[in-house]
Amino acid sequence: MKKSGIIAKHVFNKVEKLIDKKMGKADLSLFLAEIQGHKIEYWDSQKDLPVMILLHGFGATTKYQWFKQVVFLSKKYRLILPNLIHFGNTTTEKEKIGVADQVEMVHQLLEFLGIGKFTLMGISYGGLVSVELAQRFPRSIRQLIVVDAPIKFMLKEDITSVCHLFNVETVEDLFVPDSPKGLKKMWHLSSGKKIYLPDFVFNEFYNRMYAESRANKRGLMQNLIASLKEFSQHEYDFNIETQLIWGDDDLVIPLERARLLNQYLGEKSQLHVIKNGGHMVNLNKPEEFNQVLKNFLG
Repeated sequence: MKKSGIIAKHVFNKVEKLIDKKMGKADLSLFLAEIQGHKIEYWDSQKDLPVMILLHGFGATTKYQWFKQVVFLSKKYRLILPNLIHFGNTTTEKEKIGVADQVEMVHQLLEFLGIGKFTLMGISYGGLVSVELAQRFPRSIRQLIVVDAPIKFMLKEDITSVCHLFNVETVEDLFVPDSPKGLKKMWHLSSGKKIYLPDFVFNEFYNRMYAESRANKRGLMQNLIASLKEFSQHEYDFNIETQLIWGDDDLVIPLERARLLNQYLGEKSQLHVIKNGGHMVNLNKPEEFNQVLKNFLG
């Protein structure tokens, strides 16, 4: 094996060890449930505490998305972190590519686990799934946290702008990379900051997280982009206390979209803007992000 490959494996294994240690410290264990044609992979702390569901974004599996939040949240919540369809080891027998399919899958998992009331947090793609879930099952949700998510006010011009900025033809090329170099570019997009690491460092991450599932993930993104007009016409009338959290350097969904969403949701909604925060603001500004959660959740 070339030296670059050895280094890439070493980096990957080191990151995996760090994240798994965080998951263990939060008393989270990994499960795989077969439910109505789905194989659903999820983490669950199984504690006798109020339940909190965390839904990840498009660029990462759930443990990579939330490892900087799980330890402190686990002190007061039973955490359940599912991988959405075509992420991690969550699969389906049917061709499921829509947001509504993700909503149904999460609902089926919660029914399988016997979960009634819960607090819900979703980021980016998972934020859209969360809001659609809240609209469908509003009585089940105590509080809702939405982070940098493409809800109602995301415009096609936003997609055009980010494609131009990163020199790609389509947004699928950006969010579903076809190479380690493309994955590095996506992480730049997510953090709002350039990544000054050699491309080969991302080889193992790409091979483990994207190489085999790329076609399915591309289908998810194509479906989402094709549905933007439909989602812009969705009306959300749930009466749930809602915290919006946005990075002011979000290169995907501009802060102005968050302000429009906050105004639309009305008096039950509040917006917190994190300075120098990127699209995955929970990862690049975790201290301030976690403090916002603490203040909101009480």
